Amino acid sequence: MTTWRFCETKEVAMASRAITVRISEARLRKLMRVRKVATQSELINTLLAEEEERLRSHAVLRGTARTVRAADIDARLL
Repeated sequence: MTTWRFCETKEVAMASRAITVRISEARLRKLMRVRKVATQSELINTLLAEEEERLRSHAVLRGTARTVRAADIDARLL
């Protein structure tokens, strides 16, 4: 079952079913404390956003791989 909901950005997004995972409370609280987040939901959303950004960055790197010539690199920056 797929439902529609409003995101923080006020855009309409599709929401799929919720999932349940088991994580030790100590591990979860430790991450929340280190990340300085107040809620589990905030922690999960932050971690997912970071992972999505990492995946986008890797896709860009793969897309631009082997497109730079040696002459394009400024040795002063190395």
